[in-house]
Amino acid sequence: MKYIVKIIFGKEQIMKYHNNEVLTDYEKIINLKKYTFETRLERNSFYKGIGEAISWLEFLVINEFEEEDHKEEKESIDIFDYWSFIYRYYPKFHQCDNVLLSVILTRKLNGEEISESGEEYIKHMDIRYELFAINKELLCKAFENYFNIMYPENDNI
Repeated sequence: MKYIVKIIFGKEQIMKYHNNEVLTDYEKIINLKKYTFETRLERNSFYKGIGEAISWLEFLVINEFEEEDHKEEKESIDIFDYWSFIYRYYPKFHQCDNVLLSVILTRKLNGEEISESGEEYIKHMDIRYELFAINKELLCKAFENYFNIMYPENDNI
């Protein structure tokens, strides 16, 4: 079984949700998150941790459901989802300007609409080159953090 959860963060965004108001694109990127857990224990630990770690910030679980896990299908497709890895291991992911810039550049590269201020900010950039450089930097920092968590420095070695 796989557990999928959608959570909205922020007092104003929760009020908008309850009033059936539409969130802006920026709010969707920053305040609306989707999490996938492989086990119920992992999901429960996440809920406990998020409640303890960010009790000062309001959040609301807006959707939660179980999904059949088709491991046979997953094993045949060997694709690395680097955004999940970055999300999980990049320190202060939600506060990183490069994450937002990556989203803007990705949208531009995919021909999607972006804000006027976003257009102005990236107008002189080589979109593909900058996107590659930023995503590489984010992935490297996430991997470094992962490595430090999995293999902490030990003076005894």
